[in-house]
Amino acid sequence: MANSPNLPASDEFRDRKEDEGRFAAKVPGTPVSDGAATPRDVLVALTYGLDLARHGAMLVADGGRPQLSNQMAIDILKKNDGIFLAQTGLIAERAADTRLLHRLLKAAIFSPESGEPQESPFTVERKSARSALIVRVIPGPGLECWQDAEQRTALLKLYDQDLGLVVDERALTSLYGLTRSEATLTRKLIQGKSIEEAAAELFVSAHTARTHLKRIFMKTDTHRQPELVVRMLLTVL
Repeated sequence: MANSPNLPASDEFRDRKEDEGRFAAKVPGTPVSDGAATPRDVLVALTYGLDLARHGAMLVADGGRPQLSNQMAIDILKKNDGIFLAQTGLIAERAADTRLLHRLLKAAIFSPESGEPQESPFTVERKSARSALIVRVIPGPGLECWQDAEQRTALLKLYDQDLGLVVDERALTSLYGLTRSEATLTRKLIQGKSIEEAAAELFVSAHTARTHLKRIFMKTDTHRQPELVVRMLLTVL
């Protein structure tokens, strides 16, 4: 690995080991590494991976009990709007959303070979926010390597549209062969804009935007705007 241009190699190594020690403090009794991956190594890797996500991300055990979260997920839960953390685990504002969330978590945890449950993603209405919270549930890694007992998890992804969904336009171009204009329009639609709002922000007519949208439908094998948004959520977010 290349050294940081502003940090001597010895300092970089020491800082990295200090970070590992900080994460290891969450796991009492972590053994000293002998060259093989230890529970501490796995915890550091999982934490680093969640922090790379550009949306709320957490590993959740059965019953809606979060095991590891990135900062964005923590910030979303702190709003207590739509989904929040109770003593019993994660619950939603509406009982129907809570039942759906827990049903999807069970499916992802106990039938990971089936992949993402069919009803995911789904939206959770919020009282204070301008837009609904988008929720995805997919199978996550097992945490038996650093828990006392076998611990299966689901990866819960939370997309707060009020914060602006980060969409990789290059991925849209690479995966579906969209032009730059088509990828930009798709990004606007994924972020909750109407076709008219997207056209105004892109300084094109609504007619031009709809022409782009027809070509986007053809390239992505979709037929309606909601279907397009769901497809994009499943592939590029």
